[in-house]
Amino acid sequence: MEMKNILIEIPDCEDKKTINLFKELESLKKQDYLTKDQLPKILHWKSPRPFSYYNSNNEEDIRNITTLAFSTSNDNLKIHILTALNGVNYPSASTILMFYDPSNYPVLEIRVWRQLYKANLVDTNSRGQNFTLKQCETYFQVVRKLSNDLDLTAR
Repeated sequence: MEMKNILIEIPDCEDKKTINLFKELESLKKQDYLTKDQLPKILHWKSPRPFSYYNSNNEEDIRNITTLAFSTSNDNLKIHILTALNGVNYPSASTILMFYDPSNYPVLEIRVWRQLYKANLVDTNSRGQNFTLKQCETYFQVVRKLSNDLDLTAR
């Protein structure tokens, strides 16, 4: 059976928490920055562990850093700029970008990376840990190609 046919049989669904957060952040792309209220919600969705770091960011830094990141068309620069926020690493920066533009940005996720590695679609970091900026770029390219080939969003 073809991969596309297999994926068509899998229902495309989100959990209620994710659906509600997407609804709450619908205007994010028009807004073009995050607020101190929005940032921890997105980051907590990815990982609740460094919550105190998320909350240590001040409103002005959040707005300036996210405005700058969202304004550039360079994905490497976008993700790198977002890591200037306290508690934000490459996977959490990719989460911010996914909520900003879910059709174009996947969440950098260890389990997905490992599956891509097993499928020989990425060839470094078999454990999917401590990602580099180059690996983020590769991940975006691979997932976008798959999403295009399979007529799915990057999400």
